[in-house]
Amino acid sequence: MIRTLWVWTVGIFMTVLCGSLIVVFSFLDSSGKCLHFFARLWARTIIAASGVRVKVRGERNLPVDSAIIVTSNHQGYFDIFVLMGYLPRHLGWIAKKELYRIPVFSFAMRRYGNIMIDRSNRERARRSLKAAADKIREGQSVLIFPEGTRSPDGKVHAFKKGCYYLAEASGAPIIPVSISGSFEVMPKKTFRLHPGTVHVVIGEPVYVQPSDGADRNGFLDRLRRTIIRNQVC
Repeated sequence: MIRTLWVWTVGIFMTVLCGSLIVVFSFLDSSGKCLHFFARLWARTIIAASGVRVKVRGERNLPVDSAIIVTSNHQGYFDIFVLMGYLPRHLGWIAKKELYRIPVFSFAMRRYGNIMIDRSNRERARRSLKAAADKIREGQSVLIFPEGTRSPDGKVHAFKKGCYYLAEASGAPIIPVSISGSFEVMPKKTFRLHPGTVHVVIGEPVYVQPSDGADRNGFLDRLRRTIIRNQVC
C-alpha cells in the first residue's frame, strides 16, 4: 500500500509537470520530439517509482521513417506507462473520451496529437476514426487498443474493427504489440500496484490486402492470434 501511495504521488506530480511542459512546447515544437521526450519522461519516472521492470523485444520491427498503426492488447492502466515509455515513436493515441476528463492531462493529450473516441455514439466514433486515418495519411503514427477496453482477466479478447478501418483507409502497416505481465502489476478495477515484470514484444508489420475486405473478421482474428502467440508466458 505504501508503494502504491508513493507511485500515485509521483504520478500526480509528473502529470502536472510534464503535462504543462507538453502544452507549452506543443506551440514551439512542430517536430513533436520535445513532446515525445516529456511523455517518455513522465512514463518512465512513474515506472521507476513503481519498481516494475520492463523488457522489450522486437524493436527492429518498428519502422522509423513511415506512419504506422501500433495495435496492442490492453491488460490494464499500466500498459499506458509501458507503451509511452518504451516505444521509440511519437504516437497519437486513440483513447476513450473518459480519459479527457482529467485536468491538465486532457489538454496535454489533445496537444500531443491524441484522438478522442466517443464509444457511446457510433457516428462520433466513426468521425474520430476518419480523423485518425487522415492524420496517418499525413504521416502521423497512432496507437490503438483494438479490444476497446482493458481486459477483465488478462486474456486477449475479441477485436473491434477500428484498427482494420485505419489500415484500410490509410494504407499504413499495422504493428502488432503483445503485452504480458501488466495485468498482474495492476489488474482492472484496482489502482493498487504489485511488483513484477512487464514484457513487450513488437511483431512484424501486417498489411491489409484488398482480398481481406471480404473477411474482416478473419483478418482481425488472425491479428489477435498473432498478438497472443507473441506474448511471453
